[in-house]
Amino acid sequence: MRKLIFFLIFLFGLFAREAFAVCTLPSVSRTLDVVLPSQATVKAAPIGGELARYEAKLWTENYTCSESYQELTVSIRTALKPSAITKVYETGVKGLGVQFCLVWYSSDVCPFYSQGVHNLGSFPLPRYLVTKIIRTSRDVESGKSVPMAFTIDWLVGGAALQIRGQGTTELVNDVYFSGCESVGAAVNVQMGKQTIQHIKNGDVREVPFNFDVRCTGLKSGAKVPVKVYFEGSSQADGMLKLSRLGQAGVATGVGISLVNDKGAKLPFDITRSIALDWNRDAADGSIYRFSGSAKYVPTGSEIKPGKGDATMSFVLNYN
Repeated sequence: MRKLIFFLIFLFGLFAREAFAVCTLPSVSRTLDVVLPSQATVKAAPIGGELARYEAKLWTENYTCSESYQELTVSIRTALKPSAITKVYETGVKGLGVQFCLVWYSSDVCPFYSQGVHNLGSFPLPRYLVTKIIRTSRDVESGKSVPMAFTIDWLVGGAALQIRGQGTTELVNDVYFSGCESVGAAVNVQMGKQTIQHIKNGDVREVPFNFDVRCTGLKSGAKVPVKVYFEGSSQADGMLKLSRLGQAGVATGVGISLVNDKGAKLPFDITRSIALDWNRDAADGSIYRFSGSAKYVPTGSEIKPGKGDATMSFVLNYN
């Protein structure tokens, strides 16, 4: 009987010992609710880098521990799916992930986290909740609202705190885009027939032309981070040589002058690339348009009649 009583007392003592907290919290709320911002605008960063950041204040007090060793653990519960990058979650927006961290001392503690604390005394509680938008791929989209509900549990020496985050954040991207491509077939500019005298007098009419480029991953009306320059047989910006010069039936002494709708000469070098203008939104992206005009001009040598054909290509410059 004595052995049985001793055994029961031993179990009771062990249970009480494990439930005793060696760290004590100040008089603060054990649970904090944080509402995340309704919008976050991303900045430039490499893959894995921080595109945007939001900080919310938590506690300013300290906690105390009566023993010299405790284990500090931080964990997170969320319906968001983990991304390919450690401790970063998918947002559902291409190229954009999210990470939730606590600022403890001057460092970011990002769940899941476990660290031994080897001193007794006073320690700061987590000061800030930091929500980071992380770039997860080369292509980055924009404009979608992302629910970001989560719970972070913070535990040390039997003392527990909880941070609950909620809200829907629209991710605004003015920096990155998924890509651009030409819309439609090759542009055929009908120059028509012109007299030599009209060309000499500068009375030749300008023929307008344009082409469209579709870009995805940008918000409506955003300034596209893509410019355009041209390639072709050219001796200078804004001047295109005729095809098959010197061959029978080809005009001489004539070139084709090319300007955009603002009167600037079309560049034939990447270093002088010019911007595209937003035109409209479509179901599969935003449409940017280039508008220009072409006309025959004398090149200084004797003008002789013949065909006045020429070709050029436009090149999208992503730099």
